[in-house]
Amino acid sequence: MASTTDSTDPRNPAPQDFPLALFERFPALIWRADQYASCTYFNRTWLEFTGRPLEQELGDGWTAGIHPDDFDRCVSAYLGHFAAQTPLEMEYRLRRHDGEYRWVIDTGRPIHDESGAFAGFIGFCLDITDRRNTEAELRERETRMRTLLASMGEGVIMRDANGMLQLHNAAASEILGLSDAEMSKLHLLGDLALYLDEHGEPIKRSQIPAIQALETGKPASGMLGVNRRDGTRRWVWTNAVPLFEDESSTVRGVVTTIADITVRRSHEEQLKLAWTVFSNSVEAIIVTDADERILSVNRAFTEVTGYTEAEAIGKTPRLLRSGTHDQDFYEAMWRDIEILGFWQGEVRDRRKDGTFYPSSLSISAVRDKGGRLTHYVAVFSDITERKASEARIAFLAHHDPLTGLPNRALLHDRLEQALANAARQGNRIALLFLDLDRFKTINDSLGHLMGDQLLQGVALRLSNCIRDTDTVSRQGGDEFLIVLTGVDSPDDAARVAEKILVQLEPPFEIDSQQLGTSFSIGIALYPEDGNSVETLMKNADTAMYHAKESGRNTYRFFDEVMNVNALERLHLENGLRRALEQREFTLHYQPQVDLSSGRIIGMEALLRWFSGVMGGISPARFIPLAEECGLIVPIGEWVLQTACRQARSWQDQGLPPVPVAVNLSAMQFRRTDIVATVARALADSGLDGTWLELELTESLLMQSGPDVEAILGRLKALGVRLSIDDFGTGYSSLAYLKRFPVDRLKIDQSFVRDITDDPDDAAIVRAVIQLGHSLRLEVIAEGTETPEQMAFLRDEGCSAAQGYLFSPPLPADAVTELLRVGTLPAAPIVPG
Repeated sequence: MASTTDSTDPRNPAPQDFPLALFERFPALIWRADQYASCTYFNRTWLEFTGRPLEQELGDGWTAGIHPDDFDRCVSAYLGHFAAQTPLEMEYRLRRHDGEYRWVIDTGRPIHDESGAFAGFIGFCLDITDRRNTEAELRERETRMRTLLASMGEGVIMRDANGMLQLHNAAASEILGLSDAEMSKLHLLGDLALYLDEHGEPIKRSQIPAIQALETGKPASGMLGVNRRDGTRRWVWTNAVPLFEDESSTVRGVVTTIADITVRRSHEEQLKLAWTVFSNSVEAIIVTDADERILSVNRAFTEVTGYTEAEAIGKTPRLLRSGTHDQDFYEAMWRDIEILGFWQGEVRDRRKDGTFYPSSLSISAVRDKGGRLTHYVAVFSDITERKASEARIAFLAHHDPLTGLPNRALLHDRLEQALANAARQGNRIALLFLDLDRFKTINDSLGHLMGDQLLQGVALRLSNCIRDTDTVSRQGGDEFLIVLTGVDSPDDAARVAEKILVQLEPPFEIDSQQLGTSFSIGIALYPEDGNSVETLMKNADTAMYHAKESGRNTYRFFDEVMNVNALERLHLENGLRRALEQREFTLHYQPQVDLSSGRIIGMEALLRWFSGVMGGISPARFIPLAEECGLIVPIGEWVLQTACRQARSWQDQGLPPVPVAVNLSAMQFRRTDIVATVARALADSGLDGTWLELELTESLLMQSGPDVEAILGRLKALGVRLSIDDFGTGYSSLAYLKRFPVDRLKIDQSFVRDITDDPDDAAIVRAVIQLGHSLRLEVIAEGTETPEQMAFLRDEGCSAAQGYLFSPPLPADAVTELLRVGTLPAAPIVPG
């Protein structure tokens, strides 16, 4: 295994800001990657964990150890966090050196250089599968390392029959770590020297060879460990020979020789460890003699090649040759081995069953102290998975992971190439910008998983609409781009757009639900609409927005008028963003009248905008734009606050109190805590909730999520009234009228406009009025402009109306005078 402690190794630069020793000895798996997401460092623990050399881990090589089921998720998250430069934390399974996959938690943080520029990531992994066992193994390894002692020599100690030391040599003092003065006090049963058994535990008295010789009168030998007073431990081989009285069997003492075998014991353990590594390495290893005859192979060799040890020994590694490489390849290989003593690269080998596999191979020449070649050692591994991983990484770098379509970068590259070819050959190119209609509604209401499955289905149908020479790409979210090459005329692009719209007509069957969607498509042509990638994309995007404004599920070609409109739209949006702080908004109020008495029974607050630069701007222009760019939320809160203050002001002036009606936007309802917003407006103004009416559309109620009923209940608890605006123009289901606590239905002016001329509109209005009566709801008709309309409404039992017949929307001061009068008589009713 390659060393990771050499900080000068250019292949493994030391991570900055931390001592290298900390990383090398840290029990966690440390890694570092540069700003390009390429790993440049792995600590010793990582390499010991994976059992793979450093060279194979660098760059993207470490991903070969990721479990196949975790690979896409892990790599996508890894690349995503690099792109966003945000801390990452993910769990996945990593293959250990013994082939077992272990769960790790991988935590990384971005790092920056002295100038503050993003310099990459540094991170660490913890094995959370068997953490305690791993820590115990590390402690045991540390203990073994402390037992490696370096002293050599043989000592001699002579004791009397009572175990008291009579004489010793200098080697004995050095081995035991005692001074001469301490040695003079060394009793066989004393505590100056602590003897250990071969397992490192305190040895039993009866197992000490010197005591055995004294007690039995027979020689004894054995291995002892010695914990010295300086904290070191020595391993010694002791031979104890009893001393007898002259021509007597009485033991008068014992002579013990102690040979320091610490180094030999260390070598034996290392050999055992090396053999264990050799036998159990996940990489295949071949050891040959100088004539390239195989002397030994490990288990991984058999697993990779299919040849048993018996089948390989005595042969040469040529039995693995696939025939793919020519003679020049092998001559260059052996030339490097002869000159450099080493060769590393990739080869294509053949297994025993005849199948081929890519292999990462390194061959080292082994020489003795005299420089004579004695052996060759080859280490190789099957890198089929790594090759697949590299291919997958390359694919993910240029493709959308959800749909498999080319991503923005690849589309940009292909479009640039297509433009260059078209410029040389004088061809036309079409760029189609596609946006899914109402995808956000599906995503929000049914969940992102359903939305993802829908996008995958859409991508499949799109791919079936183009030629192999064309490119369809997902740009992100619900946006797609298509590059059509070799377009003879705009009609060719139109036919593809029409084909796409037809392909999307059948609903998608997803989890037993049928989901319908469509595209708004913008088309820009080269060279007519631009000769650069950026210009074509901008113009196709502009055309797409015009397709949306044209009712969706259609396509539009770009023209310069669209560009002008887009600039006007941008100018309008910029003005809208400044309108609140520059106080350019005002509220007008339109009275709501009781049809039987002419009495004013309410006011609807209507937003007006007069820009100091653009003048008066119609609500039909700026309100949809405010909805689209999200400004309707702060604007809607301002309307609510202003209307409540005005209603309270009228009451403080002693005028008859009437409810003020405020329209709520669907976005305002979904994105804010609308209950808190309303409660705050009432509290700030001092207006009782009874005098505030909130107008909600049918689509708002149906698209605002499953908790809409609870939200309406909390609003009712504030005392406010709830009405359904533009009733009959949204969803046809009437079930919500039973579920939701509404007080009033507002008949849309589109039905009121022709009730005296169109029998269908008259029937709809009549039905809504009857429905309201049946459900004990008030019914008010908006857009009442003629006495005939008012007469129809009153005859059918409609209780109230508003419209220009009674009064247009007026500023607050003008409305104040109407409230003083209290009634609004309409023009004389024409007899029917």
